[in-house]
Amino acid sequence: MALRTFYDIIDQSAKTWPSQVSFRKRGASGQFPGRTFSEIKRHVDSLTAGFIAEGIQPGDRVTYLCDSSPNWLIGDCAITSTGAVSVPRGTDVTDEDIKYILSHSESRFALVQREKDKKRLEELKSHFKNLEKVFVLQTEDAELARGKDSVTELMEKGDALLAKDPELVSKRVAALDPGALATLIYTSGTTGSPKGVMLNQFGWVHAIERVLDRIQFTHNDRAVSLLPPWHAFERAVEYGIVMRGMDFLVSDIQNLRNDLFEFKPTVFPSVPRIWETVYNGIITKVKKESPASQAIFNFFLSVGSFWARWKAIAFGYDPAVKQPFILWSAIRRITALLVLLATSPLKLIAMRVFHGIHAALGGHLRMSVSGGSALPGVVDQFLTAIGITVLEGYGMTETSAVISIRRLNKPTPGTVGTPIPGYEVCLKDDKGNLVTEIGQKGSLWVKSKQILMGYYKRPELNQSIFDKNGFFDTGDIMRLNHRGELSFAGRAKDTIALGGGENVEPVPIEDRLITSEFIDQVMVVGDDKKSLGALIVPHFDHVRKKLPGIPDKTELWNFDKSVRDLFKGEITRLISRESGFKAFEVIPGSCFYIVPRQFDPDTEMTRTLKLKRNVIKDNFAQDIDAMY
Repeated sequence: MALRTFYDIIDQSAKTWPSQVSFRKRGASGQFPGRTFSEIKRHVDSLTAGFIAEGIQPGDRVTYLCDSSPNWLIGDCAITSTGAVSVPRGTDVTDEDIKYILSHSESRFALVQREKDKKRLEELKSHFKNLEKVFVLQTEDAELARGKDSVTELMEKGDALLAKDPELVSKRVAALDPGALATLIYTSGTTGSPKGVMLNQFGWVHAIERVLDRIQFTHNDRAVSLLPPWHAFERAVEYGIVMRGMDFLVSDIQNLRNDLFEFKPTVFPSVPRIWETVYNGIITKVKKESPASQAIFNFFLSVGSFWARWKAIAFGYDPAVKQPFILWSAIRRITALLVLLATSPLKLIAMRVFHGIHAALGGHLRMSVSGGSALPGVVDQFLTAIGITVLEGYGMTETSAVISIRRLNKPTPGTVGTPIPGYEVCLKDDKGNLVTEIGQKGSLWVKSKQILMGYYKRPELNQSIFDKNGFFDTGDIMRLNHRGELSFAGRAKDTIALGGGENVEPVPIEDRLITSEFIDQVMVVGDDKKSLGALIVPHFDHVRKKLPGIPDKTELWNFDKSVRDLFKGEITRLISRESGFKAFEVIPGSCFYIVPRQFDPDTEMTRTLKLKRNVIKDNFAQDIDAMY
């Protein structure tokens, strides 16, 4: 049947795979209990009917505060199945943002994860006049909540209604307009106040279907994820998992390593920061090995990189920007096949060398889907070299999560793939002219029925984000190669304008700097300055091991010559003309500040671990000025 709504996805899966267990969570005994799709469907029906019994009407706003949970999908689908508008956000949202979101959205109801979240809203209730009632989703151990104003109480009310009218929910869903406002997502954003992104179910459902056709999830796949479900990327993942009838484990940062090893996923949706952590952990571990072991690992890492490069040429997905001559291309592909044949014994040995890494990830991983921000090139190359297929995608909340993604059979490195069907794209220069030359950078504009309807209550902003032809300004800088694949080149809003007039994209520089074993996080700065500078969060343990005797207080490291010399050397080694950077992209050796703590994940980073650059710049304004 043609899928129109989130409910249709749940209904189809319950009919197709009624006994398939999914949406699991590690239990106290170490087991992974979950629910069948038919059970999930029954819960959605009961909760939807319960919401109807409470008087929730189509168009009502329902704020939904919930972190990663096996129960999240039930609440979200039930809200949208009534025709109400789901307004999702994580429980780590600040009080100020809670006040803003509930007031701005005019939410009549709220569904929250735990009892403590309900108490928090009740303490703030004087700041939003429209809120009538708050319901609780689950207990601390992820069991469905019971008692007054709980989802269990709502389900019981719903079951009573369904006993009288078994078609109550299906009739409500059938009457819904899939093009009407269904969800209002307030972006955490890296700058400014949250904006309410208006999206409909039509866009979500069609975008998810088309992405699944591209990445080839199947009923036999098993997935693990720890991403926040209110975020567009994870939301698309969870409904996609249901659409394909997959087994799914909801993990968390404390249990992720064990969950990967024991659950043995075939699919791992993640964000770049997770893979950066994996990469840095492996490299650090290798450096602790004997010189001989290091040499063996690095040799076979080179073999893996060599093999991956020639495989891409042989099968027609090498990262060349411009199309080579047909004859030359044919010669290269034939040559590549011969090279692969000749080096296959070394490749087989390399697979044995990297077996331990794969085993730590469960040993069955056939792909990782990466989104949320750009995957650093060095991490992308490393994962490919050790035999992990990474399908890097690109999208944003405003575009129903995904615009483009690599193909499973042709995962061109350095790209985010071609746009999925339903999206038109074009590049424009800083004067608004179309970019037509292959490989030239430009701002990405997108047109689709699958993108946002606009920003809620922001008519002035809505006039500026669309051009006269209906294309939406993503604010991101891209390149197109000869196959129509997009490559991320930076964010227009992140572009650093130096005092000399040069424009610099910080992301490639940051990506290179975090390859240092001594650098954990970094943000490049320099707006209106004579040169670039860097805020560096050290890998504290590695620095202490390298430099015994340095001050215990990290606040003093900026005044310690040995520490500053270490980072000066790393910056000079990694960012130079010789390593491919322009003169104005080079950071002067002394132009950095050692941040004595991690960037705060609650205030200085988004839930997908992207830097909130303006917040960080404000927090370290004096330190930045002192660099110069």
